[in-house]
Amino acid sequence: MTALPSPASVVPATVLPPLRADATTVDALHVSSGGGGLVLGRDRDGGTVRLALFRPEPTVALAVAPLSLVQVLVVRSLALGAQVVVQTTRPAAWSTFAQLAAGRAGSVSVVDQPGTLRPGTLAVPQLLVVDDEAGGGDPHRVGAWATQLTLVESMSRWNAAGVGNADVVLTQGLGLSSAQVVGRAMGLPDPESSLAGLPGDVVTLVSRAVARSVQVVPTSVEQWLLQAAARR
Repeated sequence: MTALPSPASVVPATVLPPLRADATTVDALHVSSGGGGLVLGRDRDGGTVRLALFRPEPTVALAVAPLSLVQVLVVRSLALGAQVVVQTTRPAAWSTFAQLAAGRAGSVSVVDQPGTLRPGTLAVPQLLVVDDEAGGGDPHRVGAWATQLTLVESMSRWNAAGVGNADVVLTQGLGLSSAQVVGRAMGLPDPESSLAGLPGDVVTLVSRAVARSVQVVPTSVEQWLLQAAARR
């Protein structure tokens, strides 16, 4: 019988001396995780814009935008270590994407009803995507380090009831009437100019009656995922 190698031969001893640091140096060390913010794109000055999608408190977000924008947000949430649950009435639009985008087993689940959601943490936040054209859904279904992101591809008066409950609204490709509905609900003084008629790659973040335009360009990997999911 061949003898197994001893632990000493498998894991060689370190040749580096131990490093000692004072308390001030240790206190200055930190690890960035999900709380650092999701990189969304660049503003008009070329600066990086981060979206605080995951916070210690529950977060409610609304996307009045194409499906592709929310799928990009899902990919970038996975990069932060998030677990994603997608509640949708059109699973065919999500199933292939979920299989391709998942970085590890179980990180993206597509369901009719999500049931009890796991509690989120700084290292493993939770994202509940509600693909619901009615814009409905209980905005109090998530806890700490968890976000409910509702996708509505078009906005009118009949599905605008939940807009005011959102901590942040992301819009892309809005027409004039949809911009007026969202703008009134979020307290924007001039929604026609800040939300409507913008270039196709511009996303507007609306929070606390302030609108900010961001250019969002999918990476090559994200483009491949979106195209592959659309073909199936």
